[in-house]
Amino acid sequence: METILTVLSTIGVGALAYAFAGVIRLSRRVEDLELVRMEMDDIEVRCTKGLDSEIQERCEQEQDIYRRINENHVQVESSTDRRFDKVWADIHSLNDKVSNKLDISDR
Repeated sequence: METILTVLSTIGVGALAYAFAGVIRLSRRVEDLELVRMEMDDIEVRCTKGLDSEIQERCEQEQDIYRRINENHVQVESSTDRRFDKVWADIHSLNDKVSNKLDISDR
């Protein structure tokens, strides 16, 4: 009977030691996973900040492009208006000269 109790107690101690070692391994894995989770949270925050800054930079570039296009459009329109005003004045001056010559030749 003593032999059976000794064998059973030895098996029990071995099982407890094995369970304790398993708990320690599991605890280490949990710590590693916690570190990985924290790193992933940090990466997510950095990515979010990077994306936000990239979006803002692109919006600023877009506004700058639209402003430049608008300025260029105003310059082209102003230049075109001046040219057409000059052509219009030349046409009227030529028209006046032609009509004056016709008036002189009619007499």
